[in-house]
Amino acid sequence: MTASRIELGDKRGPTTAVVTLRRLKIALVAAVVLPLVLLIAGAWDERVQLLDAADGEALGTVAALREHALKAIETHELLLRELDHRIQGMSWDQIRSSSAALSADIRAMHAGMPQVSLMAATDAEGRIWDSNLQLGRDEHRSIAQRDFWSAQREADQGTFFSHAYVDSRTGGLKFGISRRRTAPDGSFDGTVHVVVAASYFSDFWSEVIAGKDGAAIALVRTDGEVLARFPDSSEPLPIRVPQASPLLRHLAAAERGGVYRVTSTIDGVKRIYAYARVGPYPLVVGFGLSEHSVLAPWRLHLLVLGGLGAVASCGVALAVLAAIRQVRNLTEEQARRAAIEDAMLAGQRMELLGQFTVATAHDFANILQAVQSGADLISRGADEPERVRFLARRLGEDAERGASLTHRMLDLVRRNHGQEGVGEDGAGEILNPAEAIAGVSNLLSRILGSTHQLRCQIEPDRSMVPCRGNRIDLEVAVMNLVVNARDAMPNGGEVVIRAAVLRVGGAPDEVDSGCRGATLTPGLYVRVSVTDHGIGMAPDVLARAGERFFTTKPSGQGTGLGLAGAREFAERAGGKLSIETELGRGTTVTLWLPSIDPCPAREPKSAEPVGS
Repeated sequence: MTASRIELGDKRGPTTAVVTLRRLKIALVAAVVLPLVLLIAGAWDERVQLLDAADGEALGTVAALREHALKAIETHELLLRELDHRIQGMSWDQIRSSSAALSADIRAMHAGMPQVSLMAATDAEGRIWDSNLQLGRDEHRSIAQRDFWSAQREADQGTFFSHAYVDSRTGGLKFGISRRRTAPDGSFDGTVHVVVAASYFSDFWSEVIAGKDGAAIALVRTDGEVLARFPDSSEPLPIRVPQASPLLRHLAAAERGGVYRVTSTIDGVKRIYAYARVGPYPLVVGFGLSEHSVLAPWRLHLLVLGGLGAVASCGVALAVLAAIRQVRNLTEEQARRAAIEDAMLAGQRMELLGQFTVATAHDFANILQAVQSGADLISRGADEPERVRFLARRLGEDAERGASLTHRMLDLVRRNHGQEGVGEDGAGEILNPAEAIAGVSNLLSRILGSTHQLRCQIEPDRSMVPCRGNRIDLEVAVMNLVVNARDAMPNGGEVVIRAAVLRVGGAPDEVDSGCRGATLTPGLYVRVSVTDHGIGMAPDVLARAGERFFTTKPSGQGTGLGLAGAREFAERAGGKLSIETELGRGTTVTLWLPSIDPCPAREPKSAEPVGS
């Protein structure tokens, strides 16, 4: 039959309630804060990407608008050059006398150009001749108040773009483009100009921004005056861009294009605004995307993700709250169990105390009998001094035996009532295991009775070393192991207590080859073992050995705390407990207690396999 061995030690107890609750509360906060932080980070990143994409879209759109505006302006300038060339060298009398022919030629020039509502020439006095009027009907009409004439009179402006104005005949928004005419002597000789309908640009722009809520396009002079805009503004003319606007700041820095974000002073809408200079002309075309419209899909996505994240966070938070409640309930249950365990341990000590009391009462009866007999003999042999002295020595020895028994009983009672003067776990105490085992063996021999024998094999005092732990704890642990050994041999037998000092080598040595990972830290140990030759343990019993309240004894005869208490004592001392057993052949339970070697130079024998 194969022997089984198991090492009971280095078992990590459950996490304390305070630490567990703290971690659960951290998890609860994390369940709310972490998803929120991730949602904010993800949402912000998505927002930045959307705005960057909108910047790119705005720049691409304004580039196309610039090309459209540039072609339109170049066409208008070409018309001005052709008109100027057509009347070049002619006096104003000749121009008026050739009105019919000139009108036909000019109308042919801008045929198919609906954006050109008028082509005209104006003399040095501001009197206008245009292709739409018959000769003589315009002699008293003057445009000297128009800026596209007055500006050219002061100096040659090249291609000049006038203010935007409302045509009194059509009610539409228009602006003029003019060029200066110079007389042969270099003096001012009037202007040639075209009048452009702003609707030409706005009609095209309406198609560009179709479906883009809040978008806007504008054609702006570099001095900030708006020539055309879509959608139309209800503000009175002229409409000017504020001097402090980003657009004028960028133009002042000689930038030809770019993108920025601004809240419009015209309609109050915050836009992503891209702009570009229109060729060599003092014009800028701008395209604005409503930031609210750009971020609308983002807000919807954020709402959906936020809802899903809130549901998930609530689920996790509810789970953590349930775990917190469970931990609190478990803590209360553990407190109740601890109280029950303490009561049962006290009961177990009382049971041992009762057994000691029975044995001690028998010894005291013998001692009293001896004292009574000695006293009787002394009274009879008072005339024999030598006999009196002999009987007195016997009485003194019996009295010492009684005092020893009384001392042991008082030690056990004090321990049972928590009257030791040290900490409850014996932390920091030092004991001599040989003295503790020898001292308790007298009591144990009385507990075992006549059918069982107790044998102690303890190394000599010179080789024994002290170890950490509480002496009473060791005595109680050994008592429990001896009682278990006695109960494992119902028909009687021998219980052997061994104590030896062993050194575990440089690398961690396996304590139990049958239990993976069971190791002892290298160092000096006191090995205290209790061996019986009883019924042994089955594998399923061995697997649970050392559990609190687990016992194979009949109801009312065992608490399941003896072996568990011994294991806990070994662990408190920094060691371990191991078991070697074989069905029908007996069991050896070993306490491995780290030693305090007062003589480091001494080399005790190396550790042999557990249970040997």
